[in-house]
Amino acid sequence: MRCFSTEHITARLCALSLAIAFGGCTVGIDISLVNGAQLFFVTRFHLDGTLHGLTSAATLIGAVVGSFMSSLLNLFIGRRGAMFVASLVAVGAGLIEAFANIWGVLLFSRIFLGISFGIYSSTIPIYLSESSPAAVRGALTAIYQLSLTFGLFFGSIADAAFVQVEHGWRLMLGSVIVPPSFCFVGLIFTPESPRWLIWKHKEAEALRCLLKLRKTETEALQDLARIKESLNADSEHWTWYHFLKKILNTKCIRRALSVGIFLQIARQLSGVNAMSYYIDIVLRKAGLSISTTIYISVSYMFSTVLFTFPLFWIVDRLGRRILLVATMPVISLTLLLIGFSFYGNKEIRISLCLVGFFIMRAFFSPGLGPVSWVICSEIFPLQVRAECLSIVSFASYAFNFVISFVFPDMISKMKAQGAFSFFAGFTLFNWIIFFLFVPETKGIELEGVEQLFEKPWSEHARKHIEEVAKLFSCYRTNQSAPSVDAMPSSSMRETVGTKDDQLDNQLGVK
Repeated sequence: MRCFSTEHITARLCALSLAIAFGGCTVGIDISLVNGAQLFFVTRFHLDGTLHGLTSAATLIGAVVGSFMSSLLNLFIGRRGAMFVASLVAVGAGLIEAFANIWGVLLFSRIFLGISFGIYSSTIPIYLSESSPAAVRGALTAIYQLSLTFGLFFGSIADAAFVQVEHGWRLMLGSVIVPPSFCFVGLIFTPESPRWLIWKHKEAEALRCLLKLRKTETEALQDLARIKESLNADSEHWTWYHFLKKILNTKCIRRALSVGIFLQIARQLSGVNAMSYYIDIVLRKAGLSISTTIYISVSYMFSTVLFTFPLFWIVDRLGRRILLVATMPVISLTLLLIGFSFYGNKEIRISLCLVGFFIMRAFFSPGLGPVSWVICSEIFPLQVRAECLSIVSFASYAFNFVISFVFPDMISKMKAQGAFSFFAGFTLFNWIIFFLFVPETKGIELEGVEQLFEKPWSEHARKHIEEVAKLFSCYRTNQSAPSVDAMPSSSMRETVGTKDDQLDNQLGVK
């Protein structure tokens, strides 16, 4: 079975997706690199728990700034230009943190590096969704999450390679420059988003880009006409003032933005990024040595890649909503398993903790992790898409920073049992909210997704409850109906009757 249909994918679209993937890889690789490097730079700079958390999570402060910068960059220099800027910032910041001899310089470089993360996270989902045909948009947009997991894996390999090297933590942190360097080179050969070009009244250039990104000229012309029609319906000049005014006055945008923000908050309150930043610390508390935790971390990060691949089979087949609703209860249960494992002895702690980590990843990687960004890339109108994604990214990184910053103190004061139970409770609560209010966006053109949010919240909730009620009703009907196999068919009855008559005649029975 193929991952997804390739009939709509051109070579240039593949090249664009690959180049952009290196940007997502940059975000992921730093999480793994700092996860390994913190085992050394904490003692090198004599950091306490608070400064330790601040240093590890410093990129998230910069990401908040980068999220707002991205809206301006996307407005004036486009999706491709914003990616160029992010790549340059990432390379420069990575070199600075690798050579830092003062804690203040290390902190500054990590904040500076985070600016590129904010730009990447706000731009990549837009760039991919605006460049992809509707039939494969979900799968291609999910490349951002897949590239992030590849970054986690490659970063853990770098940790394992340099863990025994003197000053190896510098080489770990410096390895972050590799993906953005490839991203910068790849962007030279990729086209700009055709939707952004049409928005900037560059229709001829937009058509040239669409001809490269679509299989046929007919498909390119159809998409061109559809995008122009959508923009002509609202040709107002957009500024931040108009954008904020539009949010206050337009219910559909306000509802879509609420869904996007809540998706990102739920993503962080699942604790997955805190575990990615501090998995080595948690495993050390479980009783493992430094080198063992590094090597187990490699396996864990590889599992994030492995478990993300099923998404390409199912995101455009099953849909976004069902992946959220089906996976989040399991994520909540595995978080409880990890927390309660610390009530046992060393063997029980290590065994159940590792089982919980891997099962949680198996359901998060094709579920809440990538699907939250897929939905966010689809639900906003083109005129305010960059600004809305900036706000969504701001919410994501703001909560990511808060959780990652306080997690060392949570482990210290609430113990692992309390910290993971906290994440499990919020994940279960968020699952209820998603079940009631998040609509399905599978297979809908970007220009038509916003119409989903014209409906009030109560209508979405009623529809989803009725779907479950209908499902249970069908199940009960099937259970109560007599089995077809147990009931003899008319042909069988006729056959049995004929045989009985023949036997009676042979025995002389009238």
